[in-house]
Amino acid sequence: MSENTRPIPQSLHEFASGDESDLNVVAPWTGPVVDPETGLLCEPIRGHHLVATSVGWPKPGHEPVAIELNQGILEELYVRPGLLAVCLGISEKNFSSTRSLSIWENEEALKGFLMSKPHLAAARRVRELMFDWEGANWECTETTELPTFEEARARLDAIRPPGRSDFASPGH
Repeated sequence: MSENTRPIPQSLHEFASGDESDLNVVAPWTGPVVDPETGLLCEPIRGHHLVATSVGWPKPGHEPVAIELNQGILEELYVRPGLLAVCLGISEKNFSSTRSLSIWENEEALKGFLMSKPHLAAARRVRELMFDWEGANWECTETTELPTFEEARARLDAIRPPGRSDFASPGH
């Protein structure tokens, strides 16, 4: 069944349980703690830091505005003080789910990015542009290997509340 004929999931739980066996890393790990040749950590990250993740399921037909908003977010993200590393992935099989993983020096650095103009501009339009969205972050005291999308997905699964998502678009 093609994506155009598949029934669209009606809840965050249904989207989140979708098949992402084709998850494609479209932006490999990059940042000041990542060795650009190997894509691995240069050395362990010691001391308190945060790992953040998000995933959204974009609605078809909104690509031009979504691309414009994402360009602004990425331009801000890649130069943001306190960003240690970031990686992005997309799964076509799971309604083009778009995942991010990032590592931040501290909560203030992450909040600074989340409150930046480009990020807020996109966040205000989540219900318009996405079927649904979710995100989380967790504190670490030492990271010896970069987190994986599988780990992020498991963490989101563990904390996802029952019922309707606050970010669900109308009608979903």
